[in-house]
Amino acid sequence: MTAKKASTALSRRSFLAASSALAALPLLHSPAARALAGNDSVNISDYDHNDWPAALNKAFNEGQTVEIPAGLVCENINTGIFIPPGKTLLIRGALKSSGRGRFVLQDGSRVIGEKGGSLYNITLDVRGSNCVIQGVSMSGYGPIMQIFIGGKDNNLLRNLLIDNITVSKANYGILRQGFHNQLDGARITNSHFSDLQGDAIEWNVAINDRNILISDHVIKNIDCTNGMINWGIGVGLAGSTYDNNYPEDQAVKNFVVANITGSNCRQLVHVENGKHFIIRNVKAENITPDFSKKAGLDNATVAIYGCDNFVIENVSMVNSAGMLIGYGVIKGNYLSIPQNFKLNDIQQDNSGSKYKLRGIQISSGNATSFVAITNLKMQRATLELHNKPQHLFLRNINVMQNAANGPALKLNFDMRKDVRGRFMAKEDTLLSLANIHAVNENGQSSVDIDRVDQHVVNVDNLNFRLPTKRL
Repeated sequence: MTAKKASTALSRRSFLAASSALAALPLLHSPAARALAGNDSVNISDYDHNDWPAALNKAFNEGQTVEIPAGLVCENINTGIFIPPGKTLLIRGALKSSGRGRFVLQDGSRVIGEKGGSLYNITLDVRGSNCVIQGVSMSGYGPIMQIFIGGKDNNLLRNLLIDNITVSKANYGILRQGFHNQLDGARITNSHFSDLQGDAIEWNVAINDRNILISDHVIKNIDCTNGMINWGIGVGLAGSTYDNNYPEDQAVKNFVVANITGSNCRQLVHVENGKHFIIRNVKAENITPDFSKKAGLDNATVAIYGCDNFVIENVSMVNSAGMLIGYGVIKGNYLSIPQNFKLNDIQQDNSGSKYKLRGIQISSGNATSFVAITNLKMQRATLELHNKPQHLFLRNINVMQNAANGPALKLNFDMRKDVRGRFMAKEDTLLSLANIHAVNENGQSSVDIDRVDQHVVNVDNLNFRLPTKRL
């Protein structure tokens, strides 16, 4: 787990310098800047080709929609250009920058790509409500991120749509820095991300946001090779400082990550200090330590740190590291443990992998908490649980692990001599196991359970015996 700095606005990574610079850009508030000069579309070809930024500013003053026609390349967009409220940049050609160019979207601004419309080394900086970014292709290693959602103004943004975009050969795809403001209602959908150094989608310190949908994405070849720490994740969401009481105002919350197809990266989905969320319908292949080797990230298809009240369901993993559901940790201090969650319909098949990869590794606990794990099928992988929630349910579990790699099922409930044992539930504990089959490659029972001392123990149809209950 990544160590965090002790700050009131912390996350998996601290605020990026480049995004902070973006946040310092002024917003346009004057009536003249907001006035719409006309309702018709204008073609940028009709403006001065020697100074594209000036041409774009003039075109936005004169038209409701500014079109970049197919075949035209607007070079040297090396400054910030504000798209007036309610106006549209329609890209059918291309706009290029050395890395300093950006378009700032204000209330109702739209950037629409058609017929291969593309941006190179240009950031789209979202500062308003009801903004749309759709259909555009983006690339270039000049900026830290292709789309930035944030700013330092304490305001409320609503109803952001980012749909059907393609981001490739870049650093970050979409970066949200959410500590200073609130975003209510965002749909990030139907997009392709490939060949990135940083994250495809990063929702960072988003403690004020709600109603966030991140769905229907293809993510592949995310590999941090530039030495940056914590870069190289498919979809990442983070709250602020860990707290085992899980206060609402410190957590990233009220979001859904769904319909994600990912391959060739170190981590596919990452959440830290989150609550009230769903991750579902994930297909992963080749999530291995081959990628982002120096980024300091655990290898996992789904990595969850210090989270409460969540569901993960319908996840299929092939030759991939599985799931890590673990503690919230800062500088070696264990500050929170996952609680109140359900895993359902999970499949992992590592029979073709050259690596010994993580199966599903879970730490959970706290005085009033539950964990339910149902409908798991794992090949050449281990289901491993540590610590003790108040109520633990396991149903319909089939696990096979090669004997040389350890047990197929490992239950480590006895944390009395471990500093992390303070998260153990001690009152009214329940262990309920049904239809569990844990074997090695020869079909022999393969289970390691250190101690059973739950107050109520229910078992049915196990291929192993529990240790004698000790109180």
